Formats: sequence, structure tokens, C-alpha cells
Amino acid sequence: MGLTVEEWDRQFRRQANWTRSIRSRLYRQAGLWRADLVLDIGCGTGAITEEVARSTGGQVIGLDLDPAMVRYAADRIHDVQWVMGDALCLPFAAKTFDLVLCNFLLLWVERPAVAVEEMARVVRDGGGVLATTEPDYGGRIDFPEDIALGPLMEESLRREGAHPRMGRRLKALFSAAGLEVETGVIASMWDDRQLREEFEGEWDFIFETLNNVASEAELAGYQKRAWRALDEGERLIFMPNFWALGRKPG
Repeated sequence: MGLTVEEWDRQFRRQANWTRSIRSRLYRQAGLWRADLVLDIGCGTGAITEEVARSTGGQVIGLDLDPAMVRYAADRIHDVQWVMGDALCLPFAAKTFDLVLCNFLLLWVERPAVAVEEMARVVRDGGGVLATTEPDYGGRIDFPEDIALGPLMEESLRREGAHPRMGRRLKALFSAAGLEVETGVIASMWDDRQLREEFEGEWDFIFETLNNVASEAELAGYQKRAWRALDEGERLIFMPNFWALGRKPG
């Protein structure tokens, strides 16, 4: 039994909060405020798209392959144009947009190189292609080491057809698509306050998404050890998330 659209929306918004300040800087760097037409690919429930629309006076289009998520977004957010479509074959003419962006998308795309090529195709000459956040679970660090969830998360994502080390591939993918690219890493490390505030929500998500690689009893053991380590002031989570900003020559 998978997550409902509402539960995914809560998770998307939790993720969005972790990197909000970095996205604000990337939006400025990409020139979002002066863009007339913007495309958000893999918009999901619109958690990021809504933020993008507030940051520009231009028209924003949100595109996703999942009809339930597109309907959910359209019912809640009315200043965005919502479109069903595939990142591997975008339903737009070449050189249409001033800025094309995505967030936590490329790790889920079967052929990420094709998706980046499509993003580059539909952006105008001189326009920008922005991947605001792509994780790299191969670089995750958990302490104490008996709560090392990174390998479980990698295996779970691979079984779902995802690319859990997408972050480190961004520069190569953007360069191969003919973009002039700048990349960076968001060194996400949770403090004790955040770990406590998000403990229940994070573990609800872990139980729901890692049940394909571990039993409920095994996950409960991880959870118990994680709480004990947090209570004793030992818990640490470090997670690298990468971004890339490409410019189309011309």
C-alpha cells in the first residue's frame, strides 16, 4: 500500500523546507524574477511550483506524468498552468521557455540524459536549465553506525527503478546536453532540534518506503536506536544534495 497523494504532498513540502534558502539563491542566479515563461518538470503536487510562481511575474507551467498529482495541484493552486506530460518527450516546441527547472526529478527518470536533453531543447538560446536538488545517497553518513540507513535507502530506490546517486552525475548530464554548467553541493546536516521535530514524520516515511528492503521489526529496531542516540546527543545525519545550473549557448 503506497502513499496517498496527500501524504506525498506532505513529504514534498518537508523536503522543500530543507533546501529553501539554497533555492532562493539559485532562483536569483537563474534570473527567475525576469523570466516570462517558466516550466517546472516533475512538479508533483506543486510544492515547488507554487514557490516558483510567487518568485516571478511571468507565466509558470507545471508538468507531471501522474494525473492524480496534477489534479491535486490544479485544485489547490490556481495561478499556474498544469499539464500532464512526460519529461522524456516534452509536449512543447524548441526554444519555448526562458527557464526550465526540476527538483528531485532526475533520480526517478528512467533515462535522465534524455530528460536533460529535452529540458535543453525547449529552453531558448541564452536561457537556463536548473536542477535545484538531486540527492546522492552514496554520500549519506549516519552516526552511530548501527543506524546506517543509507545502504537501505539506496537499495530500496534501485528496486523502484531510481538512480540513488544521481547528484554526482548532474555535471556530466548537463555538459552532455550542450549546456554551460555550474554545479554545487548542498551539505545537509540536521541539528538536534530538527531531528526531534521531524522524527515522527521522517520515520513514518521510512516505514512506508523501506518496507521493500527491511521488515517492520528491523525498521523498528533502527527507529529505537535512532531515538536513543538522539536522546543521548550522539545522532548525526549528513546528506549531500547537488544542484546544477546550465545556460544554453546563443
